[in-house]
Amino acid sequence: MSYLTFNKLNNMSQSIQKSLNENYQFSTSNTVFLSHRHDDKEEVKKAVGFLAQFGQRTYIDWLDHSMPSQTSSETAEKLKQRINVSNKFVLLATPGSIQSIWIPWELGLADGAKGMDRIAILPLLYKDTTWDEREYYGLYNYIEQVADGRWGVFKQGESNGVTLEHWFEL
Repeated sequence: MSYLTFNKLNNMSQSIQKSLNENYQFSTSNTVFLSHRHDDKEEVKKAVGFLAQFGQRTYIDWLDHSMPSQTSSETAEKLKQRINVSNKFVLLATPGSIQSIWIPWELGLADGAKGMDRIAILPLLYKDTTWDEREYYGLYNYIEQVADGRWGVFKQGESNGVTLEHWFEL
């Protein structure tokens, strides 16, 4: 099994761009809340396209025009509401996301609101085998690619999981 890499994501760019154009917009009926570091905007755009290939609409906070221009308790309240109404929570874990102060807070909210089975970590790495992760990431499912090229959701250290398409339907 392997993780999503910057190279894989860039190689998918044509099919992702089509999906991105159709799904990269704010809607209250989104199914996936994508937790991410704001400095990773280009990667976030591509991750939205990646998820759209599996029929998912994605909530991105900086596209939400109802968000205040400066972060505040109102920002936190709106994020909390969006996490609660989303069907799934995916954390885009890039090499720099460990620096985010919002990601751990959002993950904690999702844990309480969604339960462990509706949360997945999507590592985005330079190499597909290892990464620096937060210790508590190991509690959650991971999105990985299996040998036949399909994407799945797995508990850490387990080789049996479900296809990403099926996980989104659960």
